Amino acid sequence: MKIGLFIGSIGSAGTVSGQVQQVLEAEQDGFDSFWAAHIMDADIMTIFSLAGKIATKIQMGTAVTPTFLRHPIAMAQQAITTSSATRGRFNLGMGVSHKPVVENRFGMKFHRPALHMQEYLEIVRALTAKGSVDYEGEIFSATTKFTGSDQHHLPILIAALGPRMLQTAGRIADGTITWMAGPETVRTHIVPKIQKAATEAGKDSPRIVVAVPLAVSDDKPAAFKKASEHFERYGDLPSYRAMLHIEGVESPAEMAIIGNEAEVEEKLRAFATSGATEIAAQIYPVGLDPVASVARSRALLKHLVGRI
Repeated sequence: MKIGLFIGSIGSAGTVSGQVQQVLEAEQDGFDSFWAAHIMDADIMTIFSLAGKIATKIQMGTAVTPTFLRHPIAMAQQAITTSSATRGRFNLGMGVSHKPVVENRFGMKFHRPALHMQEYLEIVRALTAKGSVDYEGEIFSATTKFTGSDQHHLPILIAALGPRMLQTAGRIADGTITWMAGPETVRTHIVPKIQKAATEAGKDSPRIVVAVPLAVSDDKPAAFKKASEHFERYGDLPSYRAMLHIEGVESPAEMAIIGNEAEVEEKLRAFATSGATEIAAQIYPVGLDPVASVARSRALLKHLVGRI
């Protein structure tokens, strides 16, 4: 199982130069990948395009870019450009986001999300694979041809948790990126559904990138409390609440990987056993010395790269 870092509401350097530096430092530490949320911070595809000119090995990916903010032609155009700038090391992660976000923040109607993603993905897939599309759907239509010739293979993953989204991920995309999904949910829900769809479509086994909060700490109560402060809001979103139900837990904080080095390693290995192909760890600080806390978690993850 590959191991990468993930920045989102926690962990971002907050500036363009700082985020580029984070990618470079992750590569220097030997991590397989670097993932970033793509919503209200800097445009992360631009960040990766800049980092890709300097970094030479690390994979980069969005986790995830919301579809409602971009027409699929614009999404494909930006993704292809980023893939070229990173010399084929960019992974496009897309998601429909959530009804409260789309309607309250974006001011748009959250309409038929499963069909929205299927049609959106078909257009983006055609453009990134062939450079052209002629598509007429119920929600989207697109007829265009890109003139650029500098294209690399561009992996596309979607934020798929529900059965219909997992079917689309397995049939059309290269895999899924999860959040608030534990090892039991991955084993009994995510893997069987996405693998079945991929097999029926005659495709290779899909990638399953599991994004998780993580803190190496000897003070589990403090780490759990901090996780509650950071992540409790995710329990109000129906798609994540459904994953918590499958896992048999109540609080999003229970999805955080917490413990000393041995305990955290054991929990990460449980994800590997469950069928996860990649971990994207969102490190969060615990205690009076946040710098030391993050460094401890990062050191363990660095040690485990290539060992799980």
